[in-house]
Amino acid sequence: MKIKICGLMREDDVRLLGRLHADVAGFVTEYPARVPWNLKRDEAARLIAAAPRGLKTCVVTGGDREKIVGLISALRPDFVQLHYKETLEDTMHIVRALSPLGTGVIKTMPFSRGERLRQFGTDDIRECARLLSDAGVYAILCDPRAPENAAGRSLPADFSLYEAIKDESRVPVILAGGITSENIGEIAKKYDPFMADIMTGAEMSPGVKDELKLREILKFGARIN
Repeated sequence: MKIKICGLMREDDVRLLGRLHADVAGFVTEYPARVPWNLKRDEAARLIAAAPRGLKTCVVTGGDREKIVGLISALRPDFVQLHYKETLEDTMHIVRALSPLGTGVIKTMPFSRGERLRQFGTDDIRECARLLSDAGVYAILCDPRAPENAAGRSLPADFSLYEAIKDESRVPVILAGGITSENIGEIAKKYDPFMADIMTGAEMSPGVKDELKLREILKFGARIN
């Protein structure tokens, strides 16, 4: 199982992830809603530059698609995670625009049926997974965090939704929601996710990671090739 640690705000934590062999470091940047992990562009650039060799980087953002393309073109992370209200058309546009940079696009699957209908033209989770697979995304993220609860903590995963997405997706599916050092082993054994995405489960306070928790979590990690 690969592991992404998100919500990074300190250079020391970025370097620590490198020493502990995390797979991906996530930086919430210019996110359209108020969240405690939000970075300005120059702050994200400094942290991305601090990432050691082998630690991949991901910018978590959302909003206007041209703004996203401009942001990612400037920061050049390995991945961008679309985590706001981007439609299928927006996602396809971003995938095409960032393809020359080699940036993988991760798209979050909304838990809300109404939001899935708005973004994809259907609320059927399996059809949404097929559409995103065809759109050329690197991976689909199953995460209870959404614009309306983006500042929340310890939001529980929906494992039935995750398995429905996984059944139909032809691209990797990332699992997020309530994953901690205490339950990651059980989750890994039972659901075998391609990647676990962890933010509040690895920190003492917003943006301040807990080294002991990270060490326990990252025992289950494996570098992305």
